[in-house]
Order: sequence, then structure tokens, then C-alpha cells
Amino acid sequence: MEKEKTARTGWRDWLSFSAFTLAGVAMEGSATALNHVSPTEEARQRRRKMH
Repeated sequence: MEKEKTARTGWRDWLSFSAFTLAGVAMEGSATALNHVSPTEEARQRRRKMH
């Protein structure tokens, strides 16, 4: 019975860690998208003149 309890605890710990890791990865990816600053109109015009 003790072995079974240890196995359950191991799985629970692993699942908690995986959920935490996946949530962190998702948050990192969305933070990049949220912090992306689109170029201003002035920057777009300068870029057009260069090409």
C-alpha cells in the first residue's frame, strides 16, 4: 500500500510540474505577442522610401 501511495504522489508531482511548465511556455509566447510594437506610420514611410 505504501508503494501505491508513493507512485500516486510521484504522478501527481509530475503532472503538477508539467502543467506549470506548459503554462509558463504559453505565457512566454503570449508575452512576446503582446509586447510586439507595430511600426508607426512614419517608420513605414521611411521604409518605403528606402526600397
